[in-house]
Amino acid sequence: MSNSNNKVTSAQVSEFLQQNPLFLAQNPALLAQLELQQAQGATSLVHIQQRQLREHNTMLKSKIDNLIKHAKENELIYSLFSECHRQLWTNYDFKTLAINLRNIICTNPAINECHLLKYDKKFAQLIEHRLEHNGVYLGRVNQQERDLLFSAATQSTALYLIGNSHHPIAILAFGSKDPNHFEPAKDSLFVLEFVHSLQLRLLELEQEFA
Repeated sequence: MSNSNNKVTSAQVSEFLQQNPLFLAQNPALLAQLELQQAQGATSLVHIQQRQLREHNTMLKSKIDNLIKHAKENELIYSLFSECHRQLWTNYDFKTLAINLRNIICTNPAINECHLLKYDKKFAQLIEHRLEHNGVYLGRVNQQERDLLFSAATQSTALYLIGNSHHPIAILAFGSKDPNHFEPAKDSLFVLEFVHSLQLRLLELEQEFA
């Protein structure tokens, strides 16, 4: 007879114990071994549950930390661009406005460069490559593009076209030493609102000095 035919099933064990209720009492060593295995199984289950709880708590803490970090970032960005909005109506020439915006934005420790640059033909290829679609680019640029706008230390950038690809007025450019600071998924609502106001103001200045 094969080994598979000799294998005792759980149903057979159960039936045997029902028919021999004193079997375990008559074999205390076996009973003790079964109780130990049950206790070890329960302990293992507790350890698994504790580990899962720790992992869950770690994940929750990470999510909360990220939410707090983003909330603080948004608070800082809102404060900076509120001040930038005020600068739009207290500066009456392009150069002064550009300097004041740079001084405000660069108080953010994550941003090491801020430039408001009047449109020049040398920016045509950059606009075609990065800004033609919607006037916004967040991420890394190649060395040639970086040399147009930033120092070698800048690793990630945010570029905003003032005007449009057919009538470019200026470029607002932010640079960060952190290669991951500016990336496509980054929320830029406050910046876009400011860019819209900046465009209106620069159009006014164009007309005033035309």
